[in-house]
Amino acid sequence: MTTTRDAKTFPGGAPMVSPWPKGVRSVCLLTYDLDAESAWVRRGVDEPIALSMGRIEPTVGVPSILNLLDHFDIKTTFFVPGWVAENHRGMVEQIISKGHEIGHHGYLHEPGTSFNSKEEEEAAIVKAIDTLVRIVGRRPTGYRAPSWEFSRHTAGLLETHGIEYTSDLMDTLLPEYHTIDGRKSQMINLPVHWVLDDLAHFFYHISARKTMLSCRQVFDLYKEEFDGIRAYGGLFVLTMHPQASGRPSRVLMMKEFIEYVKSFPDCWITSPSEVVKYWRSAHPLVVSQT
Repeated sequence: MTTTRDAKTFPGGAPMVSPWPKGVRSVCLLTYDLDAESAWVRRGVDEPIALSMGRIEPTVGVPSILNLLDHFDIKTTFFVPGWVAENHRGMVEQIISKGHEIGHHGYLHEPGTSFNSKEEEEAAIVKAIDTLVRIVGRRPTGYRAPSWEFSRHTAGLLETHGIEYTSDLMDTLLPEYHTIDGRKSQMINLPVHWVLDDLAHFFYHISARKTMLSCRQVFDLYKEEFDGIRAYGGLFVLTMHPQASGRPSRVLMMKEFIEYVKSFPDCWITSPSEVVKYWRSAHPLVVSQT
């Protein structure tokens, strides 16, 4: 797969916004949701072939992705349900050994809207934190909502339990401090979108029949979004799942995509925690005094 280097800009050449360090026009994050078979287990599915779709992560997906990230010396966050950390401990330890961060992704991949009460949701959030602390050895600082669904309690509960950043909301192209119960919070959101979620393009199951796109089509989608966000001056967050983007053809596609991104010296490829650290320093939350 080849591509022509395309330095698209907004009229006038300057980005719409300039929030990054001097010389940086935009930022790129390559992030992963390590679901394994948790979403199937949560729904009570025990059919072996369905479960095997997730179980390719420890055997093929994660090792391939870790090699890819090593090749480019990129560090990032893998968002991991607590249940996955318990049942695939070796895979999680391998990720940690490569210097990547483990983020909170529910306990059994439960969407926030699936809980019957605030207390039930809080119990699941705490269970996942406790599980990751036990297995990883540190509290998670980042959170990504399973299925990208919040309840009306989710943000407040995450703040209460020490989460520093989320990667869920879709209403900006820059990091933004959460508004919780009408007040600004120190918790930051790193914006995402379905067009930059690999499962939107690659997922298929007999119970959810949809057209899978080719690597060429997905490469073009990613490139178009990257070009637009770079021209704007924003934060490009790619959300991937090793059971999808860890397949060999897609690893090769991602290698070429990373090479394309790296061809722009004004794009900073980094980790979520580094973006959060920079944002707090350069754009501290100002709380108005009344």
